[in-house]
Amino acid sequence: MQQVWCKQLLAEKNITIVFLAKIASKEPLSLRLAASNEFQLFNNGKFTAYGPMRSAHGYSHVRTYRVFPDEAGMCTIAVLVCGSQINSYDRVNETPFFAAEVSHGKKILARTADFKAFRMTDRLQKVQRYSFQRTFTESYRLTGSRAALLRGEPCDLPALQTEPVQANRLLEEEGVHEPAYPFVRGSAVEYGTAQTDPDRKAPRFRFLTGETCVPEFFFYPESELEEILCDEAERIVCRPDTQHGELLAHNRYVSYDLGRNTSGFFRFDVQARKKTTLYLLFDEIAERTEEGGLSIDVHRLQCCNALKYILEEGSHSVLSFAPYTARYVRLALLDGEAEIKNFGMIAYENPDDKLNFTCEDAELLQVIDAARATFRQNAVDVLTDCPSRERAGWLCDSYFTARAEKFITGENLVEKNFLQSLLLAPALPFAEGMMPMCYPADHVDGVYIPNWAMWYIIELKDYLGRTGDRDLTTRSKEKVYGVIRFLDRYRNEYGLLENLDNWVFLEWSKANEFIGGVNFPSNMLYSFTLKCAAELYGDKELLKHSEEMKRAILSLSYNGEFFVDQAMRDKENKLQLTQNISETCQYYAFWTGVADKGSYPELYKTLLCSFSDRDAEKTYPNVYPSNAFIGRLLRMDYFLREKEYETVLKEAKTYYLPMAQRTGTLWENLTTVASCNHGFSGYIACLLVQAYTALHR
Repeated sequence: MQQVWCKQLLAEKNITIVFLAKIASKEPLSLRLAASNEFQLFNNGKFTAYGPMRSAHGYSHVRTYRVFPDEAGMCTIAVLVCGSQINSYDRVNETPFFAAEVSHGKKILARTADFKAFRMTDRLQKVQRYSFQRTFTESYRLTGSRAALLRGEPCDLPALQTEPVQANRLLEEEGVHEPAYPFVRGSAVEYGTAQTDPDRKAPRFRFLTGETCVPEFFFYPESELEEILCDEAERIVCRPDTQHGELLAHNRYVSYDLGRNTSGFFRFDVQARKKTTLYLLFDEIAERTEEGGLSIDVHRLQCCNALKYILEEGSHSVLSFAPYTARYVRLALLDGEAEIKNFGMIAYENPDDKLNFTCEDAELLQVIDAARATFRQNAVDVLTDCPSRERAGWLCDSYFTARAEKFITGENLVEKNFLQSLLLAPALPFAEGMMPMCYPADHVDGVYIPNWAMWYIIELKDYLGRTGDRDLTTRSKEKVYGVIRFLDRYRNEYGLLENLDNWVFLEWSKANEFIGGVNFPSNMLYSFTLKCAAELYGDKELLKHSEEMKRAILSLSYNGEFFVDQAMRDKENKLQLTQNISETCQYYAFWTGVADKGSYPELYKTLLCSFSDRDAEKTYPNVYPSNAFIGRLLRMDYFLREKEYETVLKEAKTYYLPMAQRTGTLWENLTTVASCNHGFSGYIACLLVQAYTALHR
């Protein structure tokens, strides 16, 4: 298929173009579509799909959609394509393009060149980024032209001339299924007044200023912005009152509850009785104010959780272009008058959840349901860490989410696309052999996590066991050995990794402060990594190195009671154990097989009995506690392996039931300080179903 764009706009960031075709037909048609960076597909004015399914730099997947004629026998196809052309973790920065082919049976009715192009000037171009990890936020000046164009009717948006561009290699469809798009209706739960406080100003996070970033980090400088949406959102002060109704006048708001954390596209109808300025303010949680209202912190995740619409008088169907995550959403009207109807979100989820499990424990079912919801929102095209701040395919997270995919769907279709993208990834700005910590993504600052490259190899071994796909693991062999060659440069006289560079990461806890020198959790993980690589490729030398590392760790790290996290060089350059001990280090030891129940029975018993729900200030205060990601998950996974089913089930309620009750999803941390919808925690469903089934078998 021919790929086109408007060449005059190739050098511009954040450009949205609509490609439109009207085809006479009484029968459903087939549309083959590929585009970049993002697109929304409409059929006869109705939202049909969002894409593309992500892939590596230089590659794009082709999707096939069924499109239908209207009652007059005319099939209108409109594709909104946004060329962001900036780096992100959400998708790769590449030349934007559009390519399509419409057919009925074997007869081609329209090709790329048959689509007319219009520039969507109703979306502001020079706006801030949504977050450091994602592309631009959304702000609109809506007239009736957008809706008319999507229906194929005349409009006053400017027509464009397109030309062929050198863009991506097109990949024929993989096995990932088209996402599910159910509509989730919001319930109005609060009304009140919305005033502006001109003295308030949003924090200047990196997504706005680019501070501490390299020159290749793209954004619009603050002096060039057409508006500063984060400041406008921060200035809105809302106070609840007793007036009800979704007819909003000047300085009024209504807040909605979607029932649980939901990811997708905000959608609602507006009847603007005069020119109206409307803000969407949203988050995964909402605190209660002293006045009894909901406090929505739009910058909690260092994002700009706000959208803006200036609406001309008339009827509008509003749909956000990019997917977001929220439970609570506030519509604040600062100017004008408008009636809101049918507010909700078109969800964007994995469609293959087949888990069929029930039991008499309602609380356990609530946690499992939250884990499944978390999985569905983080396994659409690649395995993401969170569907909000980043939407990025992070390694390590993916190991656990992939296991959840197999358990919940019976297959690993999304994981295969994720691993295939990593296989196709070009050389990135790291030292030779290092893997990107998340992908498909841009890493212009050269940051990587060496530990996550280890998880890549561990996941490949697990993937082979789950799928039998020897072809992909064989083609990935050079990537695996590249990582090993890279990491082996850090081996010391004991055969252990010492002074790893860049962002060494273990988990969100005190354990991550002990990464200098010889970090034993990193070495435990690398010993297991070498074992996995040895089994993948029948490499006895790697297995030998794994065993040597294991022996060195056991001789150096164990202090007679616990494994110590870190050893540092003294003035004589001798390696000395520190006093730094984390709970997470113990779980790395047992989970990776460096330690086991038979060799360390007392430590095993201590972890099982004393660390389940301890007060860390009173019980073993010298051992720093674990967080949800990933220490607690390693603990539960290991104790399931050891058939400690009652412990797994009890701790699930202790740590995850409050999450399920508050957001209907499971979190990145044990508190709400970060994402409240994190992909790895979908694995909790697997752990709990297996534990409950085994206990009650």
